[in-house]
Amino acid sequence: MQGEGARGMLRAANMAHGYIYYTLYDRYVAVALAALRFLTRRFPSFSLTRGVIAFLVNHYHAKVLTVGNARKLVMLDRELLVPDDESRRIIPFDIANRLIFNHRDHIALVDCPCRLENIGRGLPACEPLNTCMFLGKTGVDFVTTHMPRMHGRRVTSQEAALLIETQYRRGVSFNLWFKDATGYRGGVLCSCCSCCCKGAEAFRIISQIGGLDDKRIVAPSGYAAKRDDAKCRACGSCAKVCPYGALVFSDSPVKRPIDFIYEKCNGCGACVSVCENGAVALARDVKKGEVLDIDRLVDSFT
Repeated sequence: MQGEGARGMLRAANMAHGYIYYTLYDRYVAVALAALRFLTRRFPSFSLTRGVIAFLVNHYHAKVLTVGNARKLVMLDRELLVPDDESRRIIPFDIANRLIFNHRDHIALVDCPCRLENIGRGLPACEPLNTCMFLGKTGVDFVTTHMPRMHGRRVTSQEAALLIETQYRRGVSFNLWFKDATGYRGGVLCSCCSCCCKGAEAFRIISQIGGLDDKRIVAPSGYAAKRDDAKCRACGSCAKVCPYGALVFSDSPVKRPIDFIYEKCNGCGACVSVCENGAVALARDVKKGEVLDIDRLVDSFT
């Protein structure tokens, strides 16, 4: 997995990090979020806190995918290797941004560490737990062999696509995570809900700290939500499922019942999936970055 990445001691460090990350997946996430919560709550202006956030953003981050592209990704039946310059345009991070996919017949599900973290803290957690999706032979071989606590199991691309459809109807954001632990490539596709997802929580925490506008742990999908106020019935379904805090209930009688905060919108489409009135849609927005468009990448690079 680290073969196309770093060299020398950095590769060895990444391999060690990857081993810890994979074998202690749920505990790794729990400890990282506990540290982030503590530092940002107690020392939001300290250089150490900002250094930790900068490291986290550079080494562990996600690209939001629309439901259509998430489905196409798991159904991909050929090798896709996107050149580095194109990968960096789509995944706008300095380190982990490689688009290397060759996961036909190699997809696995493990229990979601974010939902397990909620359970460990005595909080409600969404069902099912077994929703965290690993892509690629090396990662899948490892998690199905060495992660018995996380109930790793192989699934077909059709089973993975069906899970994506059922999760979409619940109102989630599909995030493809990139990390040095996965060889700087996108190796984990998550169904991220507003109530459990620790990546979304980290996004919300970081966005509340002043002077960190250039630090984003989540890269937008290339789309933004657009609301038709004439169709909106202010039911609040969209605000309940938005993982990033872009849709919030207004506490002012002179404002719209549901406020839309454009800067926090990552174009995930969770709001679209639960709006029974058809008042919300996704629209292409160049300010929200490049789309991870599976069809275009396949046409261009396979």
